[in-house]
Amino acid sequence: MHTTIETGSRLDPDVRLAEGPALTMVMGAPVELLIALKRPHELEVQAVTTAPTQFAWIDGADTGVLLYRLGPVLPWAQVAYHPHLIAAEEGTPGVDAGRGVRITLADLDTRVVRAVHRVRWPAGFARAVGATVTRLEEKPYDRLAYQHAVAALHRRFPTAEDLLIERADAQCTASPMH
Repeated sequence: MHTTIETGSRLDPDVRLAEGPALTMVMGAPVELLIALKRPHELEVQAVTTAPTQFAWIDGADTGVLLYRLGPVLPWAQVAYHPHLIAAEEGTPGVDAGRGVRITLADLDTRVVRAVHRVRWPAGFARAVGATVTRLEEKPYDRLAYQHAVAALHRRFPTAEDLLIERADAQCTASPMH
């Protein structure tokens, strides 16, 4: 998903969409947080580009979890991540801090992009996320271990707020990129 994406455009048919968030991190490209919702509410659309844009990161044994809060109104949300779940043709997994983060909100049914926002993580936060990605990339992928790790986090911390308060390894407020 490293094409030019603008509000009002349609996502390329090759972009896989499932309801909810998807996270892609490859070297040479921005971190991609793609959120696909059925008929996103106007508050959700506005939240993508409204400050503050906050993130937290959890380094799990067999997974990473990105928590995010877009704007001052919406609650925290989360997306699990593992570099081995990204197709090889996407590129080498990693965090290219200089490329920032692109947050895209798309309508799941129409594939129309409703909002796009580019932000930059502080260097320390980008390093924490990158360290997890590198560690997970270097070890053999175990699908069951990944699924177990995600399920265990959800059992112990049922909400994104619980994860944020009790388990976050790094937190930041991102700055807008122009």
